[in-house]
Amino acid sequence: MLPILLAAMSVGSGGSTRITAGNTYYDRKEGFACFSNGVFVDDPEYKLHADRAFVYTGQTNDLKRIVALGHVAITNASKRAYGAKATYFRDSGAVVLSSGNGITAEVRDVGPDGDQILRGKKIKFWTGSHQVEVLEAEITAPQRGGFGGIKGMFGR
Repeated sequence: MLPILLAAMSVGSGGSTRITAGNTYYDRKEGFACFSNGVFVDDPEYKLHADRAFVYTGQTNDLKRIVALGHVAITNASKRAYGAKATYFRDSGAVVLSSGNGITAEVRDVGPDGDQILRGKKIKFWTGSHQVEVLEAEITAPQRGGFGGIKGMFGR
């Protein structure tokens, strides 16, 4: 039963997704799985760490939503995202990172001149897009080149 769930989580990545956790509960009839005690998702496109993760597939066993809670970290080759909670909506490709429990939502673009850091109470971004919405935003950019080249436009 879990291989079907894992296949559903492989969101068009062309590879398989592996989930490890201390405890797993799966209800195929309801299309729901709960992973807890040190969750690690290893996908060809990203890695995710969290205290708990809930996967909703519905009765069709097609991935609908993933909710990760507690010390969430999502990484890929060029980005790092952190938060108290992360929710992924497959239909829209949206990811919502939330702050809480002393953890600030943060997305880092890793670059050769330094990291560009976006922090906020809530950060919403879409996979496959460059759109981002942030509630209570704070942006830090490397001195060299400025944020998106703004320094070059307004300064020396």
